[in-house]
Amino acid sequence: MSAFGTSRLVIFFVFLTFVGHSSEKVERKGWTLTFSDDFDGESLDRTKWHPADPWQVARNGELQAYVSNAFQVKDGILKIQIEERKAFYDGAVRDYASGMMTTAGKFSQRYGRFEIRCRIPKGKGLWPAFWMLPDPPSWPPEIDVLEILGREPDKVYLTHHWAVPGKPHGTTANHGGEFKGPDFSADFHTFAVEWDPTMIRWLVDDEERFRSTEEIPDVPMFMLVNLALGGEWAGTPDEATPFPSYFEVDWVRAWRKEGAE
Repeated sequence: MSAFGTSRLVIFFVFLTFVGHSSEKVERKGWTLTFSDDFDGESLDRTKWHPADPWQVARNGELQAYVSNAFQVKDGILKIQIEERKAFYDGAVRDYASGMMTTAGKFSQRYGRFEIRCRIPKGKGLWPAFWMLPDPPSWPPEIDVLEILGREPDKVYLTHHWAVPGKPHGTTANHGGEFKGPDFSADFHTFAVEWDPTMIRWLVDDEERFRSTEEIPDVPMFMLVNLALGGEWAGTPDEATPFPSYFEVDWVRAWRKEGAE
């Protein structure tokens, strides 16, 4: 693991023309915008997003069912809601309902910058994430732009996963870092990766916090945004975990480097 402070970097700053969730034109020098959702409508834009888990399979010991009506859009903010209500998922009735949205089959891209501006929920067991998978859906590889556990809302996990070359099918490895920052549940922050054939860089509020040059994926990938609950890593919710809770998203964007394929 390693982290990169501003003293070790030359940061190429952004030229965003937004305040809050402005609908003004967004520009970034040296990049072409290829995907953008500012959530300025009245509901989830289903021309851009599928409101569902691509596999409809429980994983990681998580407790939630993913349902299609867990999304609220108002005043330029998307909210993914998790609540205590029974919902059927992967052959069982679960006690919590939440949401996952993906661009699978609608938008994918090999290399570029992928970013989200969001505010995460706080509480034991809550597990918001913004990540990427190959299109059509398979695993690995996986790029986790953002994973935060609600019990430690000031720490973001930055990881990518791959299949180990020359090893039996299902043998995987990962390379990741952690960045301890402010309480990410207190305000909106921007999380991004810049991915090219030689490396992946993770940025938090436009400052690089981790990079990897190991087993860089070279296939088009789609984006996923979800709010999970529970499992061995996130932990079981307790009496202080608030329900409903919300993963709030101001915007999601993707860019292609000018001159790149």
